[in-house]
Amino acid sequence: MTDYFALLEQPRSPWLDPEQLKQAFHAKTLREHPDAQPGSDGNDEAFAQLNDAYQILREPKRRLHHLLTLAGASPAGETATIPHEIEELFPAVAELTKQASVVVQKRASASTSLTRSLLQPELWRTRDAIAQKLLRLETLHAAAEDELRSLGDSSQDNRAALQQLYVRFSYLTRWMTELQEKQFDLTA
Repeated sequence: MTDYFALLEQPRSPWLDPEQLKQAFHAKTLREHPDAQPGSDGNDEAFAQLNDAYQILREPKRRLHHLLTLAGASPAGETATIPHEIEELFPAVAELTKQASVVVQKRASASTSLTRSLLQPELWRTRDAIAQKLLRLETLHAAAEDELRSLGDSSQDNRAALQQLYVRFSYLTRWMTELQEKQFDLTA
């Protein structure tokens, strides 16, 4: 397995400064880009690997997965449980997702302008509910990033904490993406 931290000359750490990571990526891509060496065939595979490294290291969930895998640990280890605040959100997110799907379906089957007009208040309420839930999820995501920042290095003693954070990021990113898609469906 390729060590993406080493590839982008970054410390093996749960937290990476986004701006420094971006600068390191741009510097490496300028040197490694297939078009950078005139007269050479270029190495598209190495360049693609740099892109993969950047995509993985810039997202906390994927970075933690990679870090834990490099350390020989399961990202969602035996000690990782679903955090209470995440567990409490599950039914609300599921219900909101279902509600949004129903509204989208109703809108798709509305055949007259009157029917579509009558559906608008329900559509607005659902969009507002999604916006509020997304705000809550984004707040939890930011708190998880703050916790990640405070962890420091990825030594053995914080492996369980990294696994817990991985679980939190897994749920939060999945739900945020799901609700953003529903929000888009409701505005389209």
